[in-house]
Amino acid sequence: MAIATSHHGQNQSINESNRKHQRIERQFTSDQIAALEIEFIYAKYMTRHGRIRIARKLGLNERQVKIWFFSRRKKWQNESRISNHPHGYLNVNTTN
Repeated sequence: MAIATSHHGQNQSINESNRKHQRIERQFTSDQIAALEIEFIYAKYMTRHGRIRIARKLGLNERQVKIWFFSRRKKWQNESRISNHPHGYLNVNTTN
């Protein structure tokens, strides 16, 4: 069963609104990743001023830098948990 609409403009505005909320995954260049990794070595948490500075330097926006740091911290935390486990791995589904 099809839904008919009398206003083409309504459908168009709904589609434009949906596009604004779609996530676009962006790839970083190897130079950008290298620069971000160096920053991460010195500071696991970036200040807003630092995010703006590195975003301008690398041609990214502040939000991309913020999300990269968030994801990198999660990866770092995971690696830390695994390396601290006596058998070299972490079994998440442990029961007593």
